[in-house]
Amino acid sequence: MQEQFIELDRYNLAIAGLEAIARTFEPAAPDDLRTRIIEVLGDLGVWPEDCLEQRHVTPRLVA
Repeated sequence: MQEQFIELDRYNLAIAGLEAIARTFEPAAPDDLRTRIIEVLGDLGVWPEDCLEQRHVTPRLVA
């Protein structure tokens, strides 16, 4: 896994967001927990590979 470094303010906002999620977790709504965590990670630009758009690449010969 490659390390990623982000601006300190964004990092601290993400940590604060995750702490807020932990403090207000409602066991009766586990899907909401997952959604909120995904939102925090998305704000950092962290997404799984399968969110990449399918890119249509035409192979080319290089002489």
